[in-house]
Amino acid sequence: MGYKSKTQDKNLAWILPRPKPDHYKGGMPLYCEDWLVELAQDLLLNKNLDILNVFCGMNTHGDRVDLNPEVNPDYLVDAHELSKHIDKQYDFILADPPYSDEEAKELYDTPKLHYKIWTNECDQLLKVGGLFCVYHKYLMPNPCPGRYHVEKRVFIGGRTYHLPRVATFFKKDEDKRL
Repeated sequence: MGYKSKTQDKNLAWILPRPKPDHYKGGMPLYCEDWLVELAQDLLLNKNLDILNVFCGMNTHGDRVDLNPEVNPDYLVDAHELSKHIDKQYDFILADPPYSDEEAKELYDTPKLHYKIWTNECDQLLKVGGLFCVYHKYLMPNPCPGRYHVEKRVFIGGRTYHLPRVATFFKKDEDKRL
């Protein structure tokens, strides 16, 4: 059977141009956000998704959350406290967090991130059957293995001598632990 497997069907690779016209430090490559949203629409068979865009920076889709007032987010909120400020459920949550505590401080002057806390906050706002996409330089762990499975992984390259990024789409199932 070789390289052909169910796992192989979950993986995609995109090579995208860089940078976006806004040149926002830490922003996604050109077309990346649009393509991630289109992929979510295809995976959910729904073109009219309610979208939450966490750590949005200059991203444009859905309800945008950030701590930087200069990017004009819809919610000027710490991702560790989303459920205190948002009482809506979403079909798709796109998260593009800083890649390290040092980067959070240096680039964005934001506090240390706690993966389990902010992903739990996102979980509270995601509908069952919805998609939670974490865009990062690492292959990130499943936020809750009893409640999510990996639906798709997209490996995103851009420039030479530049680390690729990974967008992991986790699909929220009924909680099997209950």
